[in-house]
Amino acid sequence: MSPGPGGDGQEWDEPVRQAAGLPREMPTVRKVTARPAVLLVDDHPTNLFTLEGVLEPLQVRSVKVTSGEQALRSLLKEDFAVIILDARMPGMDGFETARLIRKRARHRDTPIILISAFHQDESSIIRGYVEGAVDYLTKPFDPEVLRAKVGLFVELFEKDRQLKEKAVRLREEQAEMLAREHSALLEAAVQRARLHSVFTQAPVAIALLQGPTHVYVYANPLYLQIVRHHDILERPAREAHPEFDGQRVFELLDHVFRSGEPVAGKAIPVELDTTGKRETAFFDFVYQPLLTREGSTEGILVCASEVTGQMRARLKAEELSASLRRQHEALQKSEERFRSLTHAVSQIVWSTDADGRVSTDSPSWRAFTGQAMERYLDGRYGWLECIHPDDRARTVRQWVEALRHQKVFEVEHRVLRHDGKYRHMSARGVPVVMEDGQVREWVGLHLDISEQRRSEESASFLARASALLSTSLDYEATLANVALLVVPTLADWCAVDLLTVGGSLERVAAAHREPEKVVQVHELLRHFDLDWNATRGLPKVLRTGESEWLPSVPKSFFDEGARDERQTRLLHELGLSSYVCVPLLSRGRILGALTLVYAEEARVYDERDVRLAEDLARRAAISVDNARLFREAKEAVQVRDEFLSIASHELKTPLTPLRLKLHSMRRSARSSEGAMDAETLRAHLDVAERQVARLSRLIDSLLDVSRIGAGKLELDWEDVDLAEVVREVVGRFEPQASKAGCAVTVRAPGPVIGRWDRLRLEQVVTNLLSNALKYGAGKPVELSVSTEAGHALLLVRDQGIGIESGNLSRIFERFERAVSERHYGGLGLGLYITRTIVQALGGTIEARSTPGEGSTFIVTLPGVSAEHSLQTPAS
Repeated sequence: MSPGPGGDGQEWDEPVRQAAGLPREMPTVRKVTARPAVLLVDDHPTNLFTLEGVLEPLQVRSVKVTSGEQALRSLLKEDFAVIILDARMPGMDGFETARLIRKRARHRDTPIILISAFHQDESSIIRGYVEGAVDYLTKPFDPEVLRAKVGLFVELFEKDRQLKEKAVRLREEQAEMLAREHSALLEAAVQRARLHSVFTQAPVAIALLQGPTHVYVYANPLYLQIVRHHDILERPAREAHPEFDGQRVFELLDHVFRSGEPVAGKAIPVELDTTGKRETAFFDFVYQPLLTREGSTEGILVCASEVTGQMRARLKAEELSASLRRQHEALQKSEERFRSLTHAVSQIVWSTDADGRVSTDSPSWRAFTGQAMERYLDGRYGWLECIHPDDRARTVRQWVEALRHQKVFEVEHRVLRHDGKYRHMSARGVPVVMEDGQVREWVGLHLDISEQRRSEESASFLARASALLSTSLDYEATLANVALLVVPTLADWCAVDLLTVGGSLERVAAAHREPEKVVQVHELLRHFDLDWNATRGLPKVLRTGESEWLPSVPKSFFDEGARDERQTRLLHELGLSSYVCVPLLSRGRILGALTLVYAEEARVYDERDVRLAEDLARRAAISVDNARLFREAKEAVQVRDEFLSIASHELKTPLTPLRLKLHSMRRSARSSEGAMDAETLRAHLDVAERQVARLSRLIDSLLDVSRIGAGKLELDWEDVDLAEVVREVVGRFEPQASKAGCAVTVRAPGPVIGRWDRLRLEQVVTNLLSNALKYGAGKPVELSVSTEAGHALLLVRDQGIGIESGNLSRIFERFERAVSERHYGGLGLGLYITRTIVQALGGTIEARSTPGEGSTFIVTLPGVSAEHSLQTPAS
């Protein structure tokens, strides 16, 4: 490529040449004038003459052009102190013209002021600054303001030209001075030039000290040579250099470590041990604190150079110059090391020049973002396109503020990764300041804090959820609030389902980011086929207690398992892209499930989301379980109170007639007429015996309940004929059956012998027959004994009041009954004890009933002896 029109080795890019209408090469024409020139660019000549009149008091020469192409041609001919551009021009507008001007190094620093007749907005201002403008004005503008700004740039242009001329003269004088330097200095310069990028060969004594005791972790050969020791590594400074004690060396190190402030010294005398004797040497040194990201000091960088020879030879000026050159070379080595480091570290490292322009490639930035190098190096804000649009304005403001005040740049924003996902990043940039206080460059680091932010958000989310779950024992309302918390933070829509006592599924809470679709979430369950053998979905989670997670749900996932078209349509309307279903587990029991769904493909559940959902489900399950336990405790207390009331009444019932009979017998015994006749006495004793038997049965029932609760129900196994047991029990109940007006019949074609507990079997028949006589309404009662498939069958059928279907599932529970205790009495324990005994014998019991037509209790017992039993079908 040949040099560009500027003649300074720089080149126009081909798009710039085409935009300016230029041939591939043009001769350089550089015009030198006494008066500074200002380039005015506006497509309206009237505006150009107006601007020229505004600037006339400045006594500058105005060059007027009417298009961006003409402006580019004018820049090939001469340099301008400032360029005033109309932002809104036909064809190539002011923004595009500014961008093309900035592409050439020769005019990269020429001030550009954009002027627009439209109202300014933030995006136009940012674009103007991105394209290289130093100011952006809207019409009408204050002529004094424009004249002041242009006057400042003209003055700076003049001073720059004077400085360049002075620099030329200084370079000429420096060349003369260098030519007169002694050959020894030339030889020293040659030797210094041979020092290259190897850090250990730096011409400055360098050491790294770590911790408050200043332990040596590194020292280059020159440092080891200066301190006259070679075994100082991994040793504290006080231990390595006892001869420094009392020379304020350790005190300065302690001060730097505590304060975090650097300390420098020039020609400081230090006494060293040399071959057994102490010798004074002079050093220039810098103690620079090494700070962590939190700002605390973790170590000290020591840079020192011995100036003993300079002090003794009185060659301060020459040696000072040499020292500065050595420091400059060391800085270059350090910069090369820094550049190498930026290629090696895993974090994003970047640098800019003093004005904030990206001039050096950052491979770590481009590897993370996938941005092309030419875009990254394009002007001051090429990197801005990788920042989330919502974070750009704030990032630019803080970057400009840091540049203006030369302070640390810190910001958190989202950066677009090469895979198209935004990551939360913490950016920090610091200015590298030279000895004269001027910023030489900026270096910075981008740290990915997405996982940290995500952990903080998860912890905050769980804290809010826990607070909601602990606010009330009404778990239905609490779960509804949790569902609203989940959406849209963790799902686009969600559902909470709980298992009922009967084994069915109830949707107790649902939420959707579109509230009007919550009804559809509830409706979805009504069209859901709860197949407990399903290999996926909600039934599998409820059966196995294991979470199910599909990062990407195929379209056929629910279409194939849908019960009807309505369910399929609901799923498509609600949206189903990513799915998580986690069980609600508490104390080893599955209470239900929590289902979370992302409706759009842009959001996908990952393993951390699953763990978060499981944690939330665990807390929700504990809340539900605690609420249920609280309800059960309240119900148990209520049942206990009712039972105590009934028990006290039932226990007093047989005592009353017993007490009356005893009183009557005592009164007769005390009367003057003498003892009562045998018939009357027998009648009184029969009543007393029945009441004592009833009282005994009540006490036995309470004792059985106690044994059952303690798990101490013992069985005495023997061969028993069930038919014989039934006949004996029926025989004992003849007086009670006669009193109740119920005719009791037994159907037992033959013996049914099995290995059971005879007394417990009698208790089962007794409880069932007593129950049939109590509720039989004076109608016949039938007991049937038979065998079927190796099992004994006992049927007790009455034709009494019957049982409502809703009560059949609870009559076998403790203290439960299907009728009022006021009319029929009893503790509500007979059927509970009966079921427990039957189950202990390995059998089953069930009840069938039609209200008003009677009830049938069916007992099935295993263990029938085939050779002694008659096989007959059950009635």
